[in-house]
Amino acid sequence: MPTTAKKCGYMVCLPNSWSARLFRKAARLLRKADMSGLNFCRHVLEEARRNPQRLALDIPLMQGRRCLGAEQCTYGELMQRVSALQLLWQQQGLQPGERVVVIARPSVDLYAVVLSLLASGLVAVFIDTGMGRKKIRMALADARPVAIVSMQVLLRWFWLIPELWSLKRFSIDRTTLGSRSLSKALAAFKGKLASVDSGTWPQLAAPPTGDHCLISFTSGSTGRPKGADRTHASLDAQHAAIRHHWPDADGERDSPCFPVMVLHNLSCGMSSCLPEVDLAAPAQVDAAAVLTRWQQQGVTRISGAPAYFRALCDELLLRKTTLPQITSLVIGGAPVSQLLARDLLQVFPNAYARIAYGSTEAEPIASLLLQDYLHSGEQPGVAGLLVGDIAEDTDVLICNLPANNDALLNESLVNESPVNEHHVRDGRCDVGEEGEILVAGRHVLRGYYHNPQADAENKIPRADGLVWHRTGDTGWLDEQGRLWLSGRVKDAVQLGSQRRLQPLWLEQQLDALAGVQRSALIGYEQQSWLFLCCDEPLENLKSALLALLPAGEWQVARLKYMPVDGRHNSKIDRPLLRQMAAAGRTDMVVTWNKTESTSI
Repeated sequence: MPTTAKKCGYMVCLPNSWSARLFRKAARLLRKADMSGLNFCRHVLEEARRNPQRLALDIPLMQGRRCLGAEQCTYGELMQRVSALQLLWQQQGLQPGERVVVIARPSVDLYAVVLSLLASGLVAVFIDTGMGRKKIRMALADARPVAIVSMQVLLRWFWLIPELWSLKRFSIDRTTLGSRSLSKALAAFKGKLASVDSGTWPQLAAPPTGDHCLISFTSGSTGRPKGADRTHASLDAQHAAIRHHWPDADGERDSPCFPVMVLHNLSCGMSSCLPEVDLAAPAQVDAAAVLTRWQQQGVTRISGAPAYFRALCDELLLRKTTLPQITSLVIGGAPVSQLLARDLLQVFPNAYARIAYGSTEAEPIASLLLQDYLHSGEQPGVAGLLVGDIAEDTDVLICNLPANNDALLNESLVNESPVNEHHVRDGRCDVGEEGEILVAGRHVLRGYYHNPQADAENKIPRADGLVWHRTGDTGWLDEQGRLWLSGRVKDAVQLGSQRRLQPLWLEQQLDALAGVQRSALIGYEQQSWLFLCCDEPLENLKSALLALLPAGEWQVARLKYMPVDGRHNSKIDRPLLRQMAAAGRTDMVVTWNKTESTSI
C-alpha cells in the first residue's frame, strides 16, 4: 500500500523523568503554537535576561588555517553590541523589511550584526562567494539590498560589482576606501549604552511584510542562484524541531562546525565555542588544536560533517586515547561510512551520537543513533543507507513524479508549480519501493526569494498551506517507518536500456575494499564511469572491484584527489567528475568489461 510517514511521537532522548516529560510537553506545545508575527530574536533576549553573565560566544579568529587568537563575550555584552548596532541602523535610515548583505568570517561582531538586523525587522542576506562573480551579481540583483556588511578584503573591490555602488557599505574588520568602519561607527554610541547589569537590551520589531528573516543564496546546479527564504516563523519551527531531536541541558558548551547552529545555541542559552578550523576547508583541520581547545573550554557537545570528524578520529586513534568529556555528538552533511561510525563510537565513548539527515530547506528530516546505523549495515541485500526515524511533526513521502519536468515547466504558468498534488497522489510509492524523497512541515521552507522558477521546480503546494519540498534525494520507507537513502535523482547511472543504478550504497562497498580511499560512480553519455582514489595500481584491484560492479562496460579512471564540495569537504562533486569525463582530465583511464555470466 502507498505510504506516507508522519512522526507525531517523540524520540527517547532524555531520561524518563517528570522533568523530561514536562520538557517534551512544552516543546510539543511550542511547535504547534502559532508563531506568526513574533520576532525570532525573542528567544536570545530571554536567555540573555536569564543569564547575562553566561558565556555566549568564544570564537577563534582564523586567517585560513592559522589562528590569530580568540574573542569572547557574555550574553549581556552581546546584547550591548546588538543594541548599539540597532541605533546605527536607525541613524542610517534603514527600514524594516529592507535587506542587508552580510559576508564575513565568524566573529562576535558577525553574530551581533545578524541579531541586530533580525531584531530590527531587517532581512539578513547571505551570499556564497564561491559561486563566482556572475552569479553573485545575479543574487544581488534578486535581493535588491540597501547595505552590505563585509570584510575589508572584499569591500576594497566593490567598484568591480556595479550592484554594490549605491549601497551603504560597512567594513566589519578594517577601514577601507569607500566603506565605513563598523567599529568606529559603533564607538559613537558607547555613551548612550549603559552597563551590562543595567539591562540595556535590544528592542524587537514586528517581522516585516512577508515575514522575511534570513535569505541564503547558493549557486545551485544551473541557472540563477537560489535564495533559501527563512522567515521568523520557519526559524521558530526549526529551532523547536532541532531542540527536540537534539535536547540540551542548562549550561552546556557546544562546539558546532556549522556556523548557522550558533543562532540555535543562543536561543537555547548555551555557550558556543567554535572550533579552531578554516570553515572553507574543514577537512584540513588541525585536529590536535581543536581537541586541545575542547579540553580547555569544557566542551560537551560537538557537530560537523564526515570529513571533519574523520580528521578528529584519526588524531585520537593515533594518540590511542579517547575524549570522554563529549556527551553529545551529531554528524551530518554527507553520507557516513561504517568505518567512521565505528571510530566515532570508539573515540567518543560517552557521546549520545547520532546521524542527522536534512537540507538547507528542511532541517531536520530524520535522525538515528550510530549504533543503529552500524546494525543496519549488517543487513544483507539492502542497497541503501539508513537515515533513521522521521523528525517530529514532519511528513515524509516517497514518490515517483513525472520524469519530464522541463516539459511540464514549459506548459505551466511562470508562478505555478508544474507538479501538483494530483501527481503526488498518483506517484506515491509502496513500503520498500524506491522513489524521490518529499518532505513537509512547518520548519520546511516554503519558497525561494523572488525565484518562481526554483519554486516551480522544487516546491509542490499542499491544501493545508504547507509545501512538499522535493529534496532531490532518492530512498524508501521500511515497514517500521524508517527512512533509507539510496542516492540522488540526478546521479543515477544508466545501465543498459532498462536498469538505473543509484551509486551511494555501492560506493560505500567499494570504499571498504583494501587499497581504495574513495570511489565515485557516474554516468556520462551512455557510458558508466568508475573514478577511484587508491593506493595500488588498478590491475591489483581489478578482481575485487569487478566482483562488486554490475555487469557492463566500465570506464575506470584513477585520480590523485576526489573532488568534493566546498562547504563540508565531504560530498563528491559529481558535476565536476562529468566534466572530467568529457575532457579526459584523469591520470589513467582503462576499460573493463563484466559479463552477465560473471555477475555477482
